[in-house]
Amino acid sequence: MAMRAAAPIGWLAAALMGAEAAAVEPPLPSPTPAAVGDQRLVFSTNGSTLTGGSGGGGASAGWVGSVGADVVLGAGAEYQQIANAHWTTGNFSGSIGFEGGRTHLYVDAHEGAGDIGDHAFHYSLGSLGLLGQLTPELTLQLEERYIDIDTSHGSLPKLGLTYRMTLQLSATASYAKSVGGNLGTRLVMGRVDYTGVGFNALAGLAGGPAAPAVIFPGLHVVKPGPQLREGFVGIGKPFGRTEWLLLGDYQDVGGTRRTSITVNCTVHLRAPAQAP
Repeated sequence: MAMRAAAPIGWLAAALMGAEAAAVEPPLPSPTPAAVGDQRLVFSTNGSTLTGGSGGGGASAGWVGSVGADVVLGAGAEYQQIANAHWTTGNFSGSIGFEGGRTHLYVDAHEGAGDIGDHAFHYSLGSLGLLGQLTPELTLQLEERYIDIDTSHGSLPKLGLTYRMTLQLSATASYAKSVGGNLGTRLVMGRVDYTGVGFNALAGLAGGPAAPAVIFPGLHVVKPGPQLREGFVGIGKPFGRTEWLLLGDYQDVGGTRRTSITVNCTVHLRAPAQAP
């Protein structure tokens, strides 16, 4: 029972700190300001398989709205299940732009609780970040993420750079290393995004020591984190007032493998031409 309970928490923490969080989570909100008056509903559903024949799935729903030209707010709820663990969270996000949109300050918070079969756990995840446009082609990201999930806790500062090679193509590289707590995490991620007229696409890789695995949850005994190896690819396409994203993600954490498929749908409540 102890080893069975350890796996879902290990996967949960690894997903939150790896590339999957950046790729899968709906933009609640995007640090890039939306058109004034733009109101959006964001829906997401996912399913996954896990080594050993188990797996999971979940869904989320949220609202995103712009307040003025430089402020975006969002709120929503999410439910997820992996093997014998499940959790529910409420989410809040916001961003504000400065210097004519060259700099953005953003926050993101997830609060909730879950159950892992033999005990309940608290779920708390918060991020504070800054996006700064250094040149027309280069954007700097500084982020501090605090994680407190079951027995895993600590801070995960991140440094990222995005280079826009063309109007349609951009590349992002980031490095995150945990500070304090028991996360023991160092992750490197690379990602490429294509934004076309009729469709969007993304692909990326991530790797490094992941979150520690709990061996005996009741005794709070942990071992050093395994290596995370991850790859993801996605394609998106607009249809009228909706935008769809299909994303595939593969993770290998210390020999335990997980494959997941996620579908995101963003519904614009006003057509672009109708926005004030």
